[in-house]
Amino acid sequence: MSRNPLIEAIHEARYDLETCAPHQKPEQRRRLDELIAQAVARLGSKPSRDELLNLLYDDYKEFRRMKRRQEWPRLT
Repeated sequence: MSRNPLIEAIHEARYDLETCAPHQKPEQRRRLDELIAQAVARLGSKPSRDELLNLLYDDYKEFRRMKRRQEWPRLT
């Protein structure tokens, strides 16, 4: 999983958007869009929003897998 704080924040915002209640989606989408805009501003090549999300998708799948694993109930 990525250790870049901005990429981690993008993954977290993407996960929150996927898992939030419907009434929270606009706020979560704004948060994700702001983080993506920050990432695009740091890059020299200026990928689109969708291109950036596609580039990060494999890393995001691993992030999502670990996040879901953390949410599983612990057997004691």
